[in-house]
Amino acid sequence: MYKKDFDKLAQYPHFLLFYGNEFYLQEYEKIIQEKFKNANILKMYYDEYDFEIAKTHLNETSLFGGESVLIIKHNKIPPNIDKLKKYTKNSYLFFFYYGNKRPEVFGKNFVRFFEPNLRDKVELINKIANEKKVNITQEAKLFLAKSIEPSFLRSEIEKLSLYSDNIDVDVVKELVFIYKEESFEDLIVSILRGEDFFEKLNTMLEIVDFKRIIPATIRYVRDLYSYNLYIKKTGLSSLEGFLGYKLPFDIEKQRVDLAVRLKEKDYYELLKHLLNFELQMRNSEKNKEAIFWEAMSYLKTFKSF
Repeated sequence: MYKKDFDKLAQYPHFLLFYGNEFYLQEYEKIIQEKFKNANILKMYYDEYDFEIAKTHLNETSLFGGESVLIIKHNKIPPNIDKLKKYTKNSYLFFFYYGNKRPEVFGKNFVRFFEPNLRDKVELINKIANEKKVNITQEAKLFLAKSIEPSFLRSEIEKLSLYSDNIDVDVVKELVFIYKEESFEDLIVSILRGEDFFEKLNTMLEIVDFKRIIPATIRYVRDLYSYNLYIKKTGLSSLEGFLGYKLPFDIEKQRVDLAVRLKEKDYYELLKHLLNFELQMRNSEKNKEAIFWEAMSYLKTFKSF
């Protein structure tokens, strides 16, 4: 089933697989934990998985008479996980799968998450804004939805709620724009221009988790390619019609310049290599930091114009 189908369920199946978009995997694990907060919950993450312990837990009765709940998180299919289904008559098993292959377990009992689209992000913003009792204008919501990674929306709206109960797009740009755009953009622009970026990179790594940089670069390159197609189709050199809001002049000029100067083969090569590095960092047994520096070495040799 899809997210919208799961959201309509009055009762959850006793065993269920979740896979797909990582943001939703994290969000729905929180939802499961909240729903079963009074149950006997055991979490097994990655190498913590043990079939015998899992089986024993599912067979247990909560001390308070409630259900036993087992949450498994892994980027591979744990051994014998399918055999745990038969122990869920009076308990629940939720498997959050972070791998990239379609997992062949639990039959039709699965929820597949796709990357949140603009409407999904706006709905999430509405939900968080309601929780925080803050009023955000529609223009500001669109700006947030198009500018902020979903995993950071909650923290950003919490920050905005401390500033005012009524948030418009000017407030968002003042408090959020630099965090989102300039934190990564300055580095990524240097990379794409073929400049020596290692000093900027090392400075950034003092405050930013290295695992965020490759996904941020992928998103930026994808955005540039979208701008490239939009500019070719419309002949316009402004991105306001595409984004729905106006960027500061220098930022817009920089993005338009990069978007049109990168060639089709550049987009293809960059995304092919970066997506491969991201996949390795998720699934490989190799040291993730070593893979990261391998990716940075590739980008150091990248030349387009």
